[in-house]
Amino acid sequence: MSALVPDLHTVQAAAVRAARRACTKIQADRARLQSVAIETKALGDVASVIDREVETLLRTELRAALPHSGFLGEETGGALSDAPTWIVDPIDGSANYLRGYPHYAVSVALAHGGEPVLGVVGDPSRGELFTAVQGGGAWLYPLDAGHSGVPPVYLRAATRNDPFQCTVATVFPKPQAACMDAYLAELGRVMKGFGQVRRSGSMVLDLAYLAAGRVDAFWERGMGAWDAAAGIVLLREAGAHIEALDGLPLLESGHLMAAATPAIAEALRTALHS
Repeated sequence: MSALVPDLHTVQAAAVRAARRACTKIQADRARLQSVAIETKALGDVASVIDREVETLLRTELRAALPHSGFLGEETGGALSDAPTWIVDPIDGSANYLRGYPHYAVSVALAHGGEPVLGVVGDPSRGELFTAVQGGGAWLYPLDAGHSGVPPVYLRAATRNDPFQCTVATVFPKPQAACMDAYLAELGRVMKGFGQVRRSGSMVLDLAYLAAGRVDAFWERGMGAWDAAAGIVLLREAGAHIEALDGLPLLESGHLMAAATPAIAEALRTALHS
């Protein structure tokens, strides 16, 4: 690791603190939801001033913890480079949050050399915090730091090998996305070839659930780096397989990303490529 990132575990602790603060703000700001302006960024893609405030909070805390780092956020932009770069989605599942549907998350990742090496996912609705660093395993903690006496749970991907006993998660494309027809064909094949399909509206929580063994596979078309970065670290450390099916590096691909337990990775790949 570069001298710019002297100790990943120290940086991880700072990222966990920042994610916890962001989750606390998100839940407190639910009282403002009736009065905040909602911005439609694209058809089916919404955000509010709360998203931007949370991203500003994260930017301030994360860059203070790691001076000279870059920053790439869904709301305020930025660029990915070989230097240490924070990749943030302040509220993954903003549409859920704005409607009071309790499935959304804070996503924080650190990339180095263009590869994610640290991930933190905070779920304020369920009080869970998923985190992993490269080579350090993937773990589940209580989101509330006051529950520090609760032992962490070591995460491993599930081991089911019969597709009809497996659950596959996905995120739908935006309503008028160019990839919609191809995606609907994939959805049909997956629904015919696997036992269950789920759509939650938060990609990073789906990836965290795959790392935790709660689902067995996931795919999406049209992702951004902030959608996937934290989940990539969780999945790799939990023993799951993840790839961009267009052959590009994961953080550069917006085409088609698939993740699965090793036992059913080939079955998922076959369904998506048929």
